[in-house]
Amino acid sequence: MEILLILGAFQAIFFVVLLLSKKGKTVSDKILALWLSIFAIHLAFVYYSFQLGHVFYIKYGFILSGVIVLYYSLMYVYTQSLVSKEQSFKPKWLLHLLPTVIVYGFIIPLAILPYETKVDIGVHPSADVYSTVVFGIVIVFVTGYIVLILKLLNKHKVTIRNIFSYEENINLIWLKILAFLLIVLWVIISVLIVYFYYLDASQSTMLPEDIMILDMKGQSAFVAFVFFLSFFGIKQQIIYSHPSKEEKDLEEGPKNNSISRYEKSSLKKEDSVIYLKRLLEYMEREKPNLNGKLLLKELADELNISTNHLSQVINENLGKNFFDFVNAYRVDLVKQKMIDPSNKKFTIISLAYECGFNSKSSFNSIFKKHTGLTPSEFSKQE
Repeated sequence: MEILLILGAFQAIFFVVLLLSKKGKTVSDKILALWLSIFAIHLAFVYYSFQLGHVFYIKYGFILSGVIVLYYSLMYVYTQSLVSKEQSFKPKWLLHLLPTVIVYGFIIPLAILPYETKVDIGVHPSADVYSTVVFGIVIVFVTGYIVLILKLLNKHKVTIRNIFSYEENINLIWLKILAFLLIVLWVIISVLIVYFYYLDASQSTMLPEDIMILDMKGQSAFVAFVFFLSFFGIKQQIIYSHPSKEEKDLEEGPKNNSISRYEKSSLKKEDSVIYLKRLLEYMEREKPNLNGKLLLKELADELNISTNHLSQVINENLGKNFFDFVNAYRVDLVKQKMIDPSNKKFTIISLAYECGFNSKSSFNSIFKKHTGLTPSEFSKQE
């Protein structure tokens, strides 16, 4: 466990160096580097405490008590920076340091208590109302940030489908997986704390060194998280590259209240019909869907229509977002090629790539969404 902690600290430092030496580093890269730096200091402190023994840990271990809130708030700010259409730091993000400041405001009175009192709280935390309140405050903040992160990622998924015809490397699915892993990790840690400190009848026999070892095991779980966060964070590309003002306004797609969404639009009904006809004719004639990286702006420029108006035409007249609209053409083209006997010598995925899909996984999910069948099932029917 000791080796794992120190390796985790060095691993975090290594990725910080890679991020800061990266050409064209973004605000997201800098936030991630800060996050990993705090991870490295955290893990190094845990390792150092383990080396010095439980007395040092009991005296100064309270320093780590509020850092969990900082991790979750930084994850939210990092997610915000990735989905932001402007590649710049927003001063309002600094407000997310407040929860950590508040938590440490409650922790300081515990941190300055005598060693013997800290030992007693560690062994019998349920008997100390104040420490229980602090634990509850941490739970509230962490839970709140988990909810905000998941809502932000779900909103991002909707937003990109109004602008992009693909999702590979921009849907942040890896970050959503890590968010769920953090949820699992937090639940496990919380359950263990509640069990050992509040429910276990044998808690009176728990020694200070037992408390330290139990906490060390929980802290070491962050090592794997640091690795996956660093690995995918370094690979993450910029999602919005110099978006136009119109693209910044494109948020959520068609919903039941889509009419009210466009009630202030300057697009007239007769123009909408004309634009729709022009769009459908262009799709049939030029087949822009063959471009696996087709963007709403590219299609709007070709049709000499604003991105907002083109999005409105697709949303209102067809009840689809841009992503589903373009991929419907790709799916239809794949179906035509699969039916053609001359294409039997080709694999299904090669036909999919030819029709504008970028990956096997996205092709399979999109094809099934549009047809109700997997590509293999559809092929067997023909």
